[in-house]
Amino acid sequence: MMTENEHKISILESEIFHAIQNSQYQRLALYIRHNYNLNVTSKDGRNGLFYALDINDSHKRCRMLRFCLDHGINPLHKDNINGYTVLHEAMARQQIDSFELLFDEISGEIDWRSLDTHGCTILHQAVELNNVVILQTLITTMNRYSISVDLLDKNGLTPYLLAIKLHLPNMAQLLLKKGHASQQKCDLQTHHSAREWENIGMKENCLILRQKFREELNDAMKKGKINKVNKLKQMYYSTYSLSLNSNNNIRRNSSLTMTTRSGLNTKSSLSINEMIDRLYQGDIPQTYINSRKDEKTFHFEHILPRSLPPITNLKRHQQNTSATSLIDLFQIPQLSS
Repeated sequence: MMTENEHKISILESEIFHAIQNSQYQRLALYIRHNYNLNVTSKDGRNGLFYALDINDSHKRCRMLRFCLDHGINPLHKDNINGYTVLHEAMARQQIDSFELLFDEISGEIDWRSLDTHGCTILHQAVELNNVVILQTLITTMNRYSISVDLLDKNGLTPYLLAIKLHLPNMAQLLLKKGHASQQKCDLQTHHSAREWENIGMKENCLILRQKFREELNDAMKKGKINKVNKLKQMYYSTYSLSLNSNNNIRRNSSLTMTTRSGLNTKSSLSINEMIDRLYQGDIPQTYINSRKDEKTFHFEHILPRSLPPITNLKRHQQNTSATSLIDLFQIPQLSS
């Protein structure tokens, strides 16, 4: 139970956050005149700067951020949920204008080795966001202070190894060219090389892809969406066709080559779930689902790269679509029921 005084303080804090979110400068000025402290935090550890990020209009948001900074709200304070400072939060929301304003304010005070609750440094977070502007800004400052980009997350992965695992060639190339990241460095826990982490990432993507297929197909079957079921089957068939075409381009030790060892036969009674279960766990089945060729059906080969770029030659093989972006296809917004 809160005391009466604690209850009043809680109400005041809520009023301060509400005023910040709604750009109510007169109310905030009133609190300041009465010597109220604006540097208060909510139950989840968020101060007023976090609430300023909720403002949709870019100009108004940056103006409020500047106001909060000028009136003593701490930009290095971390929330209780993600272990984020407001800079991390601006990055997560990909608010470039907010990020740049906050970074100019605190770039000299960033703890580069500090981990959030997910076990990531700020540089690892930037890699996961796949945002060139953010990562380049961070690397430039790290170079200025002679700080190595080969920082470790909770799993012992450097940002470069993470970029390779997630198949983000732009991030990996930037870390190599601008950050002079080590290509030979292994993670500390499993001692996997960059090439091994690339294969691990492909395997994890296959797992996610398989689960998405299963969920979408089962949902379509339950709802009796025959057209969607057929299109999902054809999309699945397309992945095998593509695998056959790119068999010579994928490394022998890649987990994806397991889908390229047998011919295709469209006369099949094998269920889609059985095929999904065997996506990378052994030789592909000799027979497949019934499927008629449909030129209007969307196929993966239109957007999936023939092979991932060699680790040592990322610059020459720039690609716009990463392997992880395929997962978004299985939202299936374009399929009719």
